[in-house]
Amino acid sequence: MKDLSIMVDNVKFNFRAGLLIEKNGEVLVECNPELDFVILPGGRIKTLESSFKALQRELEEEMGIVINEEEVKIRALIENFFEMDNKKYHEIYVLYKLNVDSKDNRFKKEMKNQDSKANYYKWVNSSKLAEVNLLPVVLRGLSEGDTFESIVVNDL
Repeated sequence: MKDLSIMVDNVKFNFRAGLLIEKNGEVLVECNPELDFVILPGGRIKTLESSFKALQRELEEEMGIVINEEEVKIRALIENFFEMDNKKYHEIYVLYKLNVDSKDNRFKKEMKNQDSKANYYKWVNSSKLAEVNLLPVVLRGLSEGDTFESIVVNDL
């Protein structure tokens, strides 16, 4: 199966799943030292793969962590239009949320991405997500609440 990341009309289409992991008022973000922004854990969905299965696979590959469907909830569906490196993107982003109990030790204070030499994870106070430039920007306000939202972000 291949990632649902294709070029159409000179626009890159991505189908992604992400996980907003919240623990003690902090959110887990993925960092790459070469980039000036951070993202939430997750990744691209493959053909014939559900968004949850993609998220489950990505967390296991990148973090060595297993999640089950009962502990997460879909928080938002984001239609994200943006430009990066002179390329236009059309992205469908399925955002799940996981509230982690303080006794849950799956998500450590510092973790490396097992699928990347440079990427790592860190916890950021949810009120300071703008300071670490979490993208897409709309994610910064979604740590509050648990109701489903459908959001269109057009930064083109």
